[in-house]
Amino acid sequence: MNAKKTVSRLATVQFTAVLIASLLLPIGHLAAEPVPGIGDYIDDLLAMQPLSESRGRVRMDIEVVHDAYLYIMAKKYEEYENYGFDEDLIVSKLKSDNTKYKRYRNRLFFRIHIAGEGSSHVIFDKKLSSHLEVSQKSSKSKTNLDKRSYHVINSSPKVKFSKWAIYGKSVLSRSTKNLFGFGKLTADVTSYSLKATNKEPIYFRLKDIRVQSAGKDPKESINVEARQVSTRKGWNAIKAHGPTIVMTPGNWEVPLPPQDFLKALKKLGYK
Repeated sequence: MNAKKTVSRLATVQFTAVLIASLLLPIGHLAAEPVPGIGDYIDDLLAMQPLSESRGRVRMDIEVVHDAYLYIMAKKYEEYENYGFDEDLIVSKLKSDNTKYKRYRNRLFFRIHIAGEGSSHVIFDKKLSSHLEVSQKSSKSKTNLDKRSYHVINSSPKVKFSKWAIYGKSVLSRSTKNLFGFGKLTADVTSYSLKATNKEPIYFRLKDIRVQSAGKDPKESINVEARQVSTRKGWNAIKAHGPTIVMTPGNWEVPLPPQDFLKALKKLGYK
């Protein structure tokens, strides 16, 4: 028999055997996908309703999670899992986290990114909550927007004020102010007054900021490390309003948590 024909027939027989074996397997086995881990769950939470806007050389991005407690506890679970802790030790570690963060249950969580576009930098002369205004119509009012308070869990970098030198038309025109300047800022915030059950749009408005570019012109630039900013037209000339993002709560699909994470939460009394 021809050697090539023999090899061809053997390959056909092997392929047919594999095909028949696969058909005999349970359907669920063929359709099985990798079980999503805690990292995938966290990514899915942050992908529920991402929004972004740009204005005045500043970009703002917002990600929302329906339950701040679940997000924070998932991050803690991932941290302990990455350390290689077993299930019992993870639950033991989560007990103190549960005590600390259980007040955030059923609160909306927002991750907010603020960044200057290109070489632009943003300058705050007040705390974050004074520059980032959050408002929403109340259930009682159909026209007026009510300001909503929020709590900053953490931010990177931290909003810390220090003395800056401000130069005007000439080097001799110098003054100082307590400012905070940055190229990029990420803040994790939550709010008791913002509810997912209130379907009225939430407005995030970045206001009363100052924006300056890090250029080669010493009379029109910013140096964050040296804490110096210069502008020929004066301090108020670089004042700007940043972008506004409008978010309608509930336009999302809530991802299911991994079973191991859910099992750990149930041991802490989560329902």
